Amino acid sequence: MLNLKNTYRTTILLFLLIWIPSQIYGEDYFSQSFRDLNFGAENEMTNQRVTCKNLTNDPLKKIHNKDKELSYYLYIEDFINSFIEIPTSNVLDDSSTISSQYLAGRAPVYNLNNEEVGICSASFLCIQNEENIFTAISNYLTIDNGLIISWFTPTTLINLELDSIIHSMVTECLVIASTKIGFNPFYGKKFNMIVSSDSQKIYFKLNKI
Repeated sequence: MLNLKNTYRTTILLFLLIWIPSQIYGEDYFSQSFRDLNFGAENEMTNQRVTCKNLTNDPLKKIHNKDKELSYYLYIEDFINSFIEIPTSNVLDDSSTISSQYLAGRAPVYNLNNEEVGICSASFLCIQNEENIFTAISNYLTIDNGLIISWFTPTTLINLELDSIIHSMVTECLVIASTKIGFNPFYGKKFNMIVSSDSQKIYFKLNKI
């Protein structure tokens, strides 16, 4: 009987401990406590999101993004000064070719920091008939970071002057780093390349696909 009374008293005491604070502080006392706990959880999740966002500033990721876009240039004067001419002649007396010219040259390539970082070489086979001057250009770009690419540019010319021949390198094409010599982290990678020019330079801009 004594144990039953003690149990009854304990139950009444627990009820009072729960009921009295709710009367003093109002019905929102416990809900506010739960909101405080939830706010703490949200703060923790926010901190986690901030941490994840900060990871995007990782220097390694910046390097990776930098490798996705590569930019180089050469001086047209350097290319012209290196030119050699390979003799050409018509095979047949009644050939449709009026004139022909075969040139090859190379020039140092620079990055955006104006540092010499590689070589560009190209050969230009120009064939003129009554319709136009057709030029087949074989281009090669070799960079110290391991990038080696080659591409072909078929085009027509206005005349056979050297400036006109050099500027015919301008194009946009897809290239693959398919040659591996020594260190080459770009081997097998595909790029969209834009070749442009102004009065002094030829520019190469490559975006990794």
